[in-house]
Formats: sequence, structure tokens, C-alpha cells
Amino acid sequence: MARNAFGGDRSSNEGDRIPHSDKVAHDDPARSYILITLRRMEISGVEIDDRAVEIATQLGRRKYEEDQVEGEGRDEQLRARVLAVRDAWKVYYVRCGHLIKIGYTADLAQRFTTIRPNEVLALEPGGQETETKRHRQFAELRASGEYFHPGPTLQSHIVGLRNSYGAPAWTQSLVPDGQNWFAADDA
Repeated sequence: MARNAFGGDRSSNEGDRIPHSDKVAHDDPARSYILITLRRMEISGVEIDDRAVEIATQLGRRKYEEDQVEGEGRDEQLRARVLAVRDAWKVYYVRCGHLIKIGYTADLAQRFTTIRPNEVLALEPGGQETETKRHRQFAELRASGEYFHPGPTLQSHIVGLRNSYGAPAWTQSLVPDGQNWFAADDA
């Protein structure tokens, strides 16, 4: 270490991989912030002496604390977005003629406009993984692709979903055929 004009120690930076790293405690959680502040001060022409390290430490710790608070807010925002996206995915059970289609979507309006079901029987939280699980669960009832015969196990499952999550109140994009399996007042 060299001495500055005021008699304090200053880093010589000769041979150090990280400039001034000898001036900041290795276990300080704000270490990287302090070192960045020291480097910016040095680039700006500030002589890095004990007082400069003290100032950089205060600034670095303050920036670290601000980022921690902002980070918590960002984490909450990210968590809320992830939950919203996850909650948007639904496995749907719709009646198309005498068959039940089991599929999944995050956009019920778009999907039902495309497939034009006769009746929305049930909705279940979940995405592709849940849909695949249901396709396997009711494989013995499969008519073709995602269409299933309304066997007792599938009917019972749909009634269970309606009991757990309520009857879907969906009337858009339906093609009524007068054959509803559930009364309209159940919705």
C-alpha cells in the first residue's frame, strides 16, 4: 500500500485483478457495489484514499439496499405474473355432439370460437400436463384424438369438477342443440 498526500493509505492496484479489492471486506454483502463505485470514482479522476473508500462504501451500501428493496418488488411482480399466466391456463371439458372434448387453453374465447362446442361442461385449472394426465386417465373412453365417449368415469369426473370449481358460466361461442346435459340454471 502506498501513502497518499494526506498520510492515509491508498491502493496501488499493481498486480490486483480487481482494483481496490484490498480496501473492501470480502464478506461485505455490498462488496461488488462498493468496488464498482470505487472504480467509477477512479475513472472520474478521484484519488482513491481512505476517505474515498469510506464514501464509496456508503454509496455502495446504499445502492445495494435500494436494489434489494427494488428486487423484492420485482420478485413480487414476477411471481404475480407467473401466477397469472399459470392461472390463465384451463383444461376444458366441452360437449361436441355426443362426445366430450378434453383440451387446454389460456384463451377460452379464442378456443371456443374455433371449436364451437354445444356445451361447456367443466373447467379445471391446469395446462398441457393436466390435459395429458386426463387423456391417459380416460384413455379407455377415447373416440379419436381429444374426443372421448361420455362413460361413467368421465361423467363422474366432470360432476366432481363442477362441485369443486363451480359450473362454467360460459355462453359465448356455443352452438346450442337442445341436448344440454346440465340445466342452464346450474351455471
